[in-house]
Amino acid sequence: MILTETIWAVIKLLAGFVLLFFGGDWLVEGGVALARRFRISPLVIGMTIVAFGTSAPELLVSTISAIKGSAGIAMGNVIGSNIANIGLILGITALICPIETDNSKVVRHGSIMIVASLLLLVFSLHSGISRIEGLTLFICLILFTTISIRKGRTQHQEADIDDQEGKPMTILAAVGLIALSCVMLAFGADILVDGATTLASAMGVSDKVIGLTIVALGTSLPELAASIAAAVKKQMDISIGNVIGSNIFNILCVLGVSTSIKPISLEFSDYMSDFIWMLGFSVFIIIFTTMRKKKGRLGRTAGILFLLAYAVYAWSLF
Repeated sequence: MILTETIWAVIKLLAGFVLLFFGGDWLVEGGVALARRFRISPLVIGMTIVAFGTSAPELLVSTISAIKGSAGIAMGNVIGSNIANIGLILGITALICPIETDNSKVVRHGSIMIVASLLLLVFSLHSGISRIEGLTLFICLILFTTISIRKGRTQHQEADIDDQEGKPMTILAAVGLIALSCVMLAFGADILVDGATTLASAMGVSDKVIGLTIVALGTSLPELAASIAAAVKKQMDISIGNVIGSNIFNILCVLGVSTSIKPISLEFSDYMSDFIWMLGFSVFIIIFTTMRKKKGRLGRTAGILFLLAYAVYAWSLF
């Protein structure tokens, strides 16, 4: 009986990964098509539409986990995903295709990512996040998104729909693709949480470790696909904007929405070392991209260092 439950848990886990990967990828595709129709710059597309699309799995997984009482998975998923986004996702992307971008924008938005992280620390120090604090995080997200879109609107080259390869996607097709991907993400997130929690109890592994590793990696797959695709197509601003934007969304939107629905209670001291890793990666992304005076660059050396650091972090969990 136990063996059968374990097999089904593995099947749910794998099926959840597949649905999250394709659902997130299609959500990004539809979102980018809509953003270009409204002529929004590539960096803002990466920071908002793409970041929201690739953060949708984290949002659904953490919300479902919070509702089901798995606070460890909810918090671990966000912190683990943010670490994976920089250490693993950005590391692999930079290794495949060095990323060049405007370092002033990286500093500005990277600083917002760090401030959001510190806000999470302040809110979590009293053994959880309340509904009021969750709403505060979500309000900060609305302000961030509104300001980013207003500053990123352009009438010319950056977001011209004529820059797309092939025939531009119609608005109706984009909306349909987004709707389909949302259904896939919702179902995929639900079975992923079920499979992960079943395996955790069967293997004697804590919700914290499962959330920080398996679930975090699974929900980061859309970020990996979007970042590599953007880098290969030389859309560097989308690539790095996706990672920074996703980390901001994970804190302000994922935890903001999930705790607004159901506050979570946990001892944040259990996550302090993981939080320090997350903050450290956030600082290093700014350092590595601002070594040059004008253009920021994450080369293959930085990619290797990020991957090695992530490997050390993953090893420390076990």
